[in-house]
Parts: sequence; structure tokens; C-alpha cells
Amino acid sequence: METVKELVQFMQPNQRLDLKAVALTHVLGLTGSAEGKSAILSLDDMLMAIFGLTFDGNQTVAKDAVLSLINLTAEEEGAIKVFQLAKQLQPPFAIVEVAAKEITNEQSDLADPWSMVLSNLTRVESLVHEILDTLEKDDQTLPRLAKAFAQLDYNKKKAKLHYLAPIFCNLTQVSRGRELCCHRKYQLLEKLLPFASFDGSVVRRGGTIGILKNVCFDTVYHDVILNEQSSILVAILQPLCGPEEFSDEDNELLPIELQYLPESKTREEDPDLRKMLLECLLQLCSTRRSREILRSRGVYEILREYHKWEAKVAKDSDCLLACENVVDILIKKEEEIGLDNYKTEVEVPAEQSEKFVQEDAAYVKTLLD
Repeated sequence: METVKELVQFMQPNQRLDLKAVALTHVLGLTGSAEGKSAILSLDDMLMAIFGLTFDGNQTVAKDAVLSLINLTAEEEGAIKVFQLAKQLQPPFAIVEVAAKEITNEQSDLADPWSMVLSNLTRVESLVHEILDTLEKDDQTLPRLAKAFAQLDYNKKKAKLHYLAPIFCNLTQVSRGRELCCHRKYQLLEKLLPFASFDGSVVRRGGTIGILKNVCFDTVYHDVILNEQSSILVAILQPLCGPEEFSDEDNELLPIELQYLPESKTREEDPDLRKMLLECLLQLCSTRRSREILRSRGVYEILREYHKWEAKVAKDSDCLLACENVVDILIKKEEEIGLDNYKTEVEVPAEQSEKFVQEDAAYVKTLLD
């Protein structure tokens, strides 16, 4: 601990560049271990020194300072400590504003590492409301972040900005974030949708699918999602589609964008993301009106082919079960279901729930054997 404390004196803005660089390199190395992170997080003076060096005129020093913050905020405890200390300083270290400014600066060399810091901070649900307060102070910040995300060549220094997807996903953990994402004022969701099928990055793709999942869990937005003019349902279904040909009768049910897909069409390769997409559909099955719309849009037909592929090719048991859960609802007539809203009208006892889980697991095993 004493050795770590001694480094602080070499990490001051007016210190010699070589001393700053060596000290910070050592600190960055320490943030790679749990013990090192714990030691640094216990020293407010050290964190303050790291904050200050993110503004250093030397790009390498500034980058190492931001990389240190990425590691220090990787777990919830560290993220909360960094966020709270930054806020308490006089003057405060405006960590969210700094991150947003760097991310939306087309010429920033540090846009990617700052996006990872903000992604770590927004992952902590208890911080999201304060972060949203900050992002909304200037009504141009969220649109700029969305533009930076949606425009692949936005950053002229070749930053990828993939971590903007998890940032937006994390913000939609709370109802206010979902409201902002779906609000006509920002049109954030429309800008993010195409990346649910983005081949270039599983981080960008996964974050986008996470946004869709969070929005689908809120029945308030089901009408928005299933609106005929909306592309949200297409964005959910497209990664689950393969190159299979449908009959003319089945094709007429499908959204136009999903009809006659090319032979080269592949499905989402990540099983966790496939499962999230299927969970989106399950949430959309919660009300009678939504179920009827899903049936009329050919969702069952798409899942019928998807189920064959998952059972024979990908063979992920969790995905198979998630698919079965949706199909079981869609193939039933509403008279059989007898409920308008699964979420508000069904309460399953804990012992029955555990029994269902065991039965489902046994059933899926028979499909894969």
C-alpha cells in the first residue's frame, strides 16, 4: 500500500513527463489484478491523480489514465466508488460529461476507451438515473451519442464505438431509459435497430439486442413494437431467420423484409443472443392482442424453421427451450389460453415452477439425443 501511495506524487499534472508515464504505467498494471484495484480504490488521492491525467497533453499518458479507469470500474463496487468520488470533488470531475464529450468528438483518440468507462458506469442500475440526468442536461447529447453509434465512420481516428450499444442497453434497464429510447423526440430506437444483425461486432450486436429485450419486457411499448410501420419486430426476427424457402401462403404472412431471403442468409451465431431474441418474442406473447399480431406476421412459421435448425445444427438446449416456450403459446387458440394478459393474470407457485423447469430440461434433452 505504501508503495502505491508513493506513486501519487509522480502523477501530478506539473510532474516531469517521464515520471508521470512510468508511474501511470505501473498503476495501470496494478489495475489488472483484484488486489491492485482494491489498493487503488482505497486511495482517494490516487483516483484524483488518475482523473487529472485523463486531461494530460501527452496522448499516451491520457490514454493510460482512461484505461486505468476502465479496469477500476469493471466491477460494481469500483464503478460506484469512482462515480461518487468524481462527484464529491471540488470542483467535481464531470466523468459522464467528459466521457460523452470524448465519444461524440469526431477527432478524439480516446473515444473507445471512454465509451468503455461509460459502459461500466451505466451497468450499475443504481447510477443510471443520475447518469441520465447528466446526459439530458444538454438536449443534444443523446442525439449526438446516437449519431456516433449509427454512423460507422463517425470517428475520424478510427474508433469503432461499439460500446455505445451496451451503454444504451444499460440505460434501458430503467423505465426512464426505455422511455427516452422510444421517445419520438430522439428516435433512438430507430437509429439503433439495424445493428441487431451487425456482423462486425458481437458487442454492438449484443448491446442492440439487449435494448430490444429491455423494451420488450415493458408492456407499455408493445403497441409501438408491433405497429405495422415499425421495424422493431423485423429486427427481432431477422437474426433468427435462415435461408429456408417458404410456401407462397406462408410468405404472405411474413413482413416484406423477411420474404425470399437469399441462400447466403445465416442465423445469429451466438446462442446467448439467440436466446435473448426468443425472450423478446415470449414477452410480446403476454397479451392476446400481441399474440394475434405475432401469428398474423408469420412468427410461428419462422420459429418452426428455426426450431428445426437449432435441434439439428446449433443444438443449444437453452435456445431450444426458449423457442418451445414461444411456439407453445402461438400454436394455441385464444380460447384454450383463456387469458388476456399472462403477466398480470398468472402466478405460478415456486414448487410448480421448479417442476416445470425439470420437465422442460428433460424434454429438450430428448430433442438433442
